[in-house]
Amino acid sequence: MIRERNRWLIFILILLIIAAGIGGFWAGKSAESSKYRAERELNVLLNRSELEGLGEIEGTVYVTGHKSPDSDTVGSSIAYAVLLQKLGYDARPVVLGDINNETKFILESAKLDVPELMEDASGSNMILVDHSEYIQSADGLQNANIVSIIDHHGDGSVTTGNQLIYDARPLGSTATIIWIRYRNYGLEPDGQTALVMMGAILSDTKNLMSKTTTYADSEALKALSGIAGISDTDAFYQKMYEASISYDGMTPQEIFKSDYKEYESGGKKYAIGCINAYDEQGGRDMAKTMKELFLSLPADDEPDMAFAQINIFNDGVDVTYIVPSDEAAAEVIEAAFGDSAVFDGTAYRLEPGISRKQVLVPAITDVLAAYPKE
Repeated sequence: MIRERNRWLIFILILLIIAAGIGGFWAGKSAESSKYRAERELNVLLNRSELEGLGEIEGTVYVTGHKSPDSDTVGSSIAYAVLLQKLGYDARPVVLGDINNETKFILESAKLDVPELMEDASGSNMILVDHSEYIQSADGLQNANIVSIIDHHGDGSVTTGNQLIYDARPLGSTATIIWIRYRNYGLEPDGQTALVMMGAILSDTKNLMSKTTTYADSEALKALSGIAGISDTDAFYQKMYEASISYDGMTPQEIFKSDYKEYESGGKKYAIGCINAYDEQGGRDMAKTMKELFLSLPADDEPDMAFAQINIFNDGVDVTYIVPSDEAAAEVIEAAFGDSAVFDGTAYRLEPGISRKQVLVPAITDVLAAYPKE
């Protein structure tokens, strides 16, 4: 009887020890969770504190990307304006020109209107996304109040004596930086905003296949596609790509300007227009069209030189054709790429294809910077 009672006492004691252990485990988990929440709240407060330095901003804050707006510039403008609205600012996205067919497809998929066109930024509160060059930005920007610059390119010519939020990171898309800023501020985009951000990342990283793609871009795409309710991003990108190579009804000049940026180096101004083609035959045909366009332009046309960059990145083909505007532009390409750029009589062919941001602009800039200024 005593032995039986002792067995029960030992059993109860074991249960109490186990219960105490479980209780301690969950108490530890609870304390760990509370510590994590406190740390997260502190991080959000620390990140939002940068807004205090801006002080009170009177009037509307306009968020814009560069001229000849592409999907990253438009999606980032919309997304950052929405973020600022959530933080209590009177913010509005704007564009500086007509959008291309790929961007139209993304906006239509998100059921969003094209942002309002801004013709002059003089006297306005401005946030620049996806660029930091005066030559690429709004007219009158020199007379504007620049509040922030959010970009994934090199630092440009835009300067200000005021304090500003400057966030430039070497990521595949500006929209990825903005996704990180949403997280830093403890916020999440709505479904429509997430979709245009997702489209921006898919566009600039070529469905995460571009050499510019980073881990952050992949994580951003995963999170944003979930919020947007897009389960098959490959299929969505394919529709985007089909829209991007559709230039029906556009003049050669409009095609060249559909994804167009201007730069300056060594006292020379140059422009690059990016164009997509489905396959190499389409790339060669487009190269001939661009060559004819350049031959038709007046000799004193601005800028000093131009380059049509025709990219084929589809069905396992990764090729770039570069059409120079004139002999001087051709010499720059030869100096920049040497034997790796094969001239076919119309264009220089590079395989694998290159990024305008990471390869072509730095290469041309370096060559022109070595030229003596006039």
